[in-house]
Amino acid sequence: MRRVWYGLRILRGVEKTAMSAPRRICLTVAAALLLAGPARAQRQSVTIPFPRGGSAAVGLSNGPMLIKSVVLKGAPVGHDYRWARRHRNDTTLLRWVFQVGNAGGRDWHARIRVRVYSADGHLLASNDREGEVNSRDWHDQITVFTKIHTLSYPAAHRVRVEAAFFPD
Repeated sequence: MRRVWYGLRILRGVEKTAMSAPRRICLTVAAALLLAGPARAQRQSVTIPFPRGGSAAVGLSNGPMLIKSVVLKGAPVGHDYRWARRHRNDTTLLRWVFQVGNAGGRDWHARIRVRVYSADGHLLASNDREGEVNSRDWHDQITVFTKIHTLSYPAAHRVRVEAAFFPD
């Protein structure tokens, strides 16, 4: 609201001066563009197979931003399953480490949402996280944490990765 009021004060001051009509129109258009604010975030999404081997290619990009791949860390092992059979509400914290890059000349933000689905379409885990990627940084990481029931981990079939990119 403060920006709008300031823009109107500028326009009111322009009208009082003895200025030509084309110049006044140019200033009005420039003020309107400044008041419009930042552009909306660009959204991309992809569905990948669940990375049982530990990593998978993602390949999402928008402008200078690129999400190259993801590494899954924290998968349950044998003793975790034995524990979970006795404690039904046991969960495992999965870490999804996304390799991101920014080839542009300014900082960008990426909000990454991870959704894990079973083969029959049931949602097993979901979470999102936003991270800033500095300009000309080709080897950055954004980590998203999800909690999944340990006994549901073997049923994980596919992962939906959604990303929203917007400049700083």
